[in-house]
Formats: sequence, structure tokens, C-alpha cells
Amino acid sequence: MTVSLAESVQNIHLRLIKRRVAVGGQSQNQQRKVRVRASSRQRSTGIIVLQVIILCAFLGGWEIGAWSGFVNTFLFSSPSDVVSILISQFRRGDLMINIQVTTYETLMGYLIGAIGGSILGLLLWFSKFVADLASPFIAALGSIPVLAVAPMLIIWFGTGFKSKVVVAAFSCIVVALVNAYQGTEKVDKDQLELFRSFRATKMQIFRKLIIPASTPWLMVSLKLNVGFALIGAIVGEFISANAGVGHMIVVAGASFEIGEVLAGVVLVMIMVLVFNLVIGFFEHLLKRRHLM
Repeated sequence: MTVSLAESVQNIHLRLIKRRVAVGGQSQNQQRKVRVRASSRQRSTGIIVLQVIILCAFLGGWEIGAWSGFVNTFLFSSPSDVVSILISQFRRGDLMINIQVTTYETLMGYLIGAIGGSILGLLLWFSKFVADLASPFIAALGSIPVLAVAPMLIIWFGTGFKSKVVVAAFSCIVVALVNAYQGTEKVDKDQLELFRSFRATKMQIFRKLIIPASTPWLMVSLKLNVGFALIGAIVGEFISANAGVGHMIVVAGASFEIGEVLAGVVLVMIMVLVFNLVIGFFEHLLKRRHLM
């Protein structure tokens, strides 16, 4: 009886030690994660600060060079001139009209090209034969520069809003399709076999495995295609338009107004940045819902 009691006490003592070790290990892992997150935040903050310093130094040097005459303002303008042009256009109302037109064209083309292309790329998973059959045609379509096909699309769809949307959609549909299909091809084969061993249907595998596993590829594609869709809309405005950021740039370029051209370029960069921030926000929501 005494031996069994001693053994029981010893076992309890060993269990307590194991629990302490386990808790200690978990706390160390948590501390390590906290340190990694803190280090990552510090690194991100440092990079942002360095980027701001580089940008301010570049703009400051440019402005000083323009003011001192070292920089030819006819060829390169100056930051203060670009800002004054943007403020002047904002007061006239032209700035917001151009931004609204280009944004609307970009968003519609993006929804059709990027979202539609991603859906088509995912659906190709259902048939390897169709994917292999369409592969050379998709590659050929992707090799066509948007600037080469834009005049033809404008002839087909007219000089209005519709043609700019089609050009924007054409600019990003192939990238979206290819990235989505590659995402389906990179799915873990062991997980795929596990689903099949439980006799899951193709639609169940598609919904429960293929789409979630392809989400990182889809997000990369969606981020890339923001710029492609905007480029497509602006190229369409270059060829035929009476409003939009592309129209603003081409009119300013024809009259050698470099300041206005640079103002349009600044607007394009700001629009891409805003669109990417929106996509990044949705990506963050997906991560919080454990879909990625």
C-alpha cells in the first residue's frame, strides 16, 4: 500500500513537471512569436521611414535644381509646379472628372478581366484536356501588347466608355487566368488523394480544397492586375477619349506641357496605390477568416 502510494505521488509529481515543461515551452514559443512580430514591425517601420527620406531627398533635390536653374524646367518641370497644376485642376473640377472617368473604366475592366479570368482559370481544373488544348491559345493571347490591340478594340466597340473597359479587361484577363490555373496545379497531391479516398465529388474537392489552396495565387494575381487594368484604361484614353487621366496626359504631351504630364503620372501612381491598399485590406480580411 505504501509503495503504491509512493508511486502515485511520484507519477503525480512527474505529470506536474511535464505540464510545467509544456507550459514553459508554450510560453517560450509565444515570447518568440512576440519578438518576431516586434522585429518585423520595427523593420517595416524602418523601411517606410527610409523610403520617405529617399522620396523627400529626391523631391527636394529636384526642386532646388529647378529653382537654381541646374534642372531644365521645360523638360523636367518641378515638384512645386506639378502640385500647383493639380490644385488648379482640382479647383476647376477637371481633376475629379478625370479621376472618376478613369477609375470607373479601370474598375469595370478589372472586374471583368481579373475576376472573370480568375474564375475561368479555376474552372480549367475540372478538365486537364481542355486546359492543355487552350494553353497555346492563351499564351498567344497573352503575348499581344495591349497597345497593338487597343485600336482594333476601339473600332469594334466604339470610342466611348465601353471600349476602354474592354481594353482594360483585355490587359489583365490572361494574367488572372494563368495565375489561377497555376494555383490549382500547386495543390498538395497528398491532400487531393485524401479527399478522393473519402470519395468526395469533384465539386466538393473544388469547393473545399482547390479554391482555398489557390487563394494566395489569386491574391497575387489580383494585386498585379490592378496596374494592368489601369494601364489598359489609360491606353484606351490615349487613342480616343474626351476625359480621363490618359486623355489629360496625351493632351498635355501634345502641347509640350511637361508639368501637366507629370501631374497625370502622379495621379496614376496614387490611383494604383489606393487600389492596392483596397486589395490588401480584403487580403487581410481573408487571412483573419483563415481562408489563406
